[in-house]
Amino acid sequence: MRERNTATALTLFVIAAFMAALPQRAAATPGVKQVHCGVSGHTIGKALTKAEPGDTFLISGFCPEKVTITTDRITLDGQGTAILDGGGGAPTQFNAVILIDGVQGVVIKGFTIQNSTGEGILGLRGAAFDVRQTTVQDNAGSGILVGDHSAANLTDCVMRRNSLGLDVFNASSVVLKGVITANNNTVFGGINVFGQSVIEIRGATVHVNDNASFGLVVGGSQLVIFAFTESQPSTLTAKSNGASGIVVLTGSLEVYPPQLPDNGTATITSANNGADGIALFNGFLVSPFGTARFVFENNKVGMNFGQGSGATIVGGLTVQNNATAGLLADSADSLTLVSIPPNPSTILGNAARDMDLRFGTRMTVDGVAIGTMVCDRTVLSRGSTTCPNQ
Repeated sequence: MRERNTATALTLFVIAAFMAALPQRAAATPGVKQVHCGVSGHTIGKALTKAEPGDTFLISGFCPEKVTITTDRITLDGQGTAILDGGGGAPTQFNAVILIDGVQGVVIKGFTIQNSTGEGILGLRGAAFDVRQTTVQDNAGSGILVGDHSAANLTDCVMRRNSLGLDVFNASSVVLKGVITANNNTVFGGINVFGQSVIEIRGATVHVNDNASFGLVVGGSQLVIFAFTESQPSTLTAKSNGASGIVVLTGSLEVYPPQLPDNGTATITSANNGADGIALFNGFLVSPFGTARFVFENNKVGMNFGQGSGATIVGGLTVQNNATAGLLADSADSLTLVSIPPNPSTILGNAARDMDLRFGTRMTVDGVAIGTMVCDRTVLSRGSTTCPNQ
């Protein structure tokens, strides 16, 4: 029995010694890797074929290539100078300079991304990524597109001279931080959010100015400023767009109060646009807590409420110097406008008329200073200011 136990122990010892002598593969650890575009053999695409989750790639130079990211937690750092160039050509959809395909934790920062036949940056199929300190310009499609249940954080980004600056669709979400600029885009405007998606402005200064058509369009979706401490103060400015500054279609624009009174005020300004400051069709503008400020001035129409649309705005509304009407409502659902002493509301000084209500619109006014008001006989109004014919 003792000899058998000795033989067994000896066998196990030999096996263990043999296994220890075999080459062992070290566990992969995140690394920092250099890619010098323009140096022979250096491309981002080639470097990514050997990527491990958590790797950071420091990119420098002019990089004429398209990149697909399929590894989680990759960081591409252009260090503030690198240029990724798609080469231009005939427009094609879903053909991006950077495609983030269903992976999580990706960070893109410090680049100029340009000249795609489609999108500059494209995130699809549940991708989750951050874009920071990056300019996306001169792309035939969207500068940044977030779709198919994907999520993105954008911080200090510029989207200019694309067909569309930022496009969010199909149950996706984007959080805007820092300074976000979607200006001078050529066909579809600055920012679009469609298909049960959400854009949150979280303490950001957002500009959608000088676009050829619309500044910002919310379709079947939500644009929101929440009550988080980090969300205050937030600003959205839509100026000098060819069509309307802000459009809400079967969706909502919602502003909630700061958790602490001294955290600042959310401000939304739409001015000098070719059509409406804000146009709503089956859409709603919701600011019931008296803390936000809205300014609609120097547009063709300041606020245009179409069929089925509505608003609840407590305090902070200024509608002035618009050419055709300050507030126009035709078959609107329900409009509630309230002025409060710390944050008053006025609709005054518009060129043709301050308020024009039509075809069954319902309006409740409490304390708002309103100049000229015109209503047809189907309008229902109540409060401190009512239709002249009632």
